[in-house]
Amino acid sequence: MTDFHSHILPGLDDGSKNVEESVKILKMMAEQGIERVAATPHFYASHSGESPDEFLVRRNAAEQLLRERIKDEQGLPEIFCGAEVKYFRGMSGVEDLRKLTLQGTDLLLVEMPFEKWSDKVIKEVLSLSEKLDVIPVLAHIERFFSYQKNLDWVYDFRKEGILMQMNAEYILGTFSSHKAIKLIKNHAVDFLGSDTHNTEDRAPNLGPAIEKIMKKTDEEIMNRFMYYEETYAPRG
Repeated sequence: MTDFHSHILPGLDDGSKNVEESVKILKMMAEQGIERVAATPHFYASHSGESPDEFLVRRNAAEQLLRERIKDEQGLPEIFCGAEVKYFRGMSGVEDLRKLTLQGTDLLLVEMPFEKWSDKVIKEVLSLSEKLDVIPVLAHIERFFSYQKNLDWVYDFRKEGILMQMNAEYILGTFSSHKAIKLIKNHAVDFLGSDTHNTEDRAPNLGPAIEKIMKKTDEEIMNRFMYYEETYAPRG
């Protein structure tokens, strides 16, 4: 399985603090059966004023540092780089955002605003596909449920070709698991991720979440996840 959302690159954002912590995270993932992981550090254009090219310089340096450290390690997940792009006004007109898609794919992981979305916000996100020729993937969709009137937006977005990523934490939660499984059964979730940041309070947990999905659903559901993995798998 592939973890489509993580913050494992060292010293880059609020994720892994250093190379050794990154290695520990990767080893924990391997123990859970995770074969590939998307390294998706935060890209905050509206906060920092950083351009995609400037961001990539930092990201590539952190990636190289980690790859050099694990070059002799065996059995760790393959790493593919992308970014978690925080929504900002006018983003659909920034052509260089395409450089932040997940390596070897057209997938652009987008973090939506933590508020009720206006029509302008929705239109901006819908425009990403047409203007930038990317496939938007909304990160950790469960975090936005409380801000919207209902969950119709999930299905409306999917009809427009926008895909959905859910965090393992929501699947494993005592009070959220039932809703998570229902959404998964209703084909409202396309990708899964741990959104791991460290080895403690935000440690890798996708393996247990997958086990729970397998217990609560059927083969058809898992085959669908595998189909999406094969169709949109990150490639070198």
